[in-house]
Amino acid sequence: MVSNILKFDNILNVRDYGGHGLSDGYMVRKGKLFRGAQLSKISRPEQERFGDLGISLVVDLRYQTERRRQASNFSETYRPDIFEFDPEYDQNKSDKLAPHEAFAIRELNTAKDAYGYMLGSYEERPLAAGFVDIVSRSLKRMSKSGEAVYVHCAAGKDRTGTFAAIVLMLLGVSKDDVMEEYLRTRQAVDIDGVIEMITLKMQERYGRKFSPQALRPYFAVETEYLEKSLSVIGDIDDYARKILKLNSSHIDSFRKYYRL
Repeated sequence: MVSNILKFDNILNVRDYGGHGLSDGYMVRKGKLFRGAQLSKISRPEQERFGDLGISLVVDLRYQTERRRQASNFSETYRPDIFEFDPEYDQNKSDKLAPHEAFAIRELNTAKDAYGYMLGSYEERPLAAGFVDIVSRSLKRMSKSGEAVYVHCAAGKDRTGTFAAIVLMLLGVSKDDVMEEYLRTRQAVDIDGVIEMITLKMQERYGRKFSPQALRPYFAVETEYLEKSLSVIGDIDDYARKILKLNSSHIDSFRKYYRL
């Protein structure tokens, strides 16, 4: 596997997802594309490390309820630009739960419930207006700047996984390698080792009982999940042009900056 897992004490699932070889002889640059979990507990030394990595843009794929509850903990010494959901597509400020949280409280009772929800969310995501908008804005910015970018959601696996897949496919990475990179979360986070702890935290947060068996598909990383997104995306150039509204100049410049 190419993807480089980076050890941080206060941030889960961080990795550089560049470095993939391409069929045309190019490769995806390392040191430019980073992904991981939310940054509410990032320490000062870790912020300095982000700065040393050159990360100047953070793409936050969470809903406003998540951002309020676990706000990114940046200090005055490290202030990257941050892309968030456009208010037009975000939740209402009166909402107290993100969609996946509402599902967990009201509908998640069995492993089958969780598995079905995950398949559906991956299938819906590539065409969801808010997701399309933030991906489009991010790629257009990257096509102009060529900067190092950190993308995250809450755990850095689902929304982040689809975003990273789009980036890699647009750079020419094969679907097999895209899937391998997605599954890398299994090495970064031991789901089976933490599912009991996660269950207790979910029960404390939401005030209801859960079973670890029912929750496991909700926190797992499965080939079938990303395959749903990839099936909807289809041809990546068509998706980039028709859905993300990128033009040839955007795509060419994006590839120039992030391949070598």
